[in-house]
Amino acid sequence: MTSKFKKLQLEALDKKISKIRFVSRPKNGWIRTIRTSVAMPISFAAQRLNISPQAVFQTEQSEIDETITLKTLRRLAEAMDCHLHYALIPNQKSLKKMLEKRSAIKAKNLVYDVDSSMSLENQKVKNSRRSEKILAKELVKNFSSKLWS
Repeated sequence: MTSKFKKLQLEALDKKISKIRFVSRPKNGWIRTIRTSVAMPISFAAQRLNISPQAVFQTEQSEIDETITLKTLRRLAEAMDCHLHYALIPNQKSLKKMLEKRSAIKAKNLVYDVDSSMSLENQKVKNSRRSEKILAKELVKNFSSKLWS
């Protein structure tokens, strides 16, 4: 993949993520919240899944406890005439910001390693901060997997 294509892909994904960034799971979980919002009895959901009402209750609780599997969550969503979406949302503002942060860390480490090595020979990297910024921009621009090594 070319870096231009990767950049476009990153921008498209960042746009999608920005739309769902602030959607958080309700306190009682999606299953219980949606089921009660449409006044669906627990017995109806149980009947559609061919399980006991107690099993539906336990499943709702496992979502709250974050022990539910995606497979189980998907089955329950389908039984409630919904479909499941899940997403990973970066802690940074965007994936681009994540890359920039990682490249700054990587650049700092690389410049430090070079500087340490050169200082053994009584040489120093001139303007190491500037070198870090230039290297960080280059790392982001090239979308190198070395960024994560």
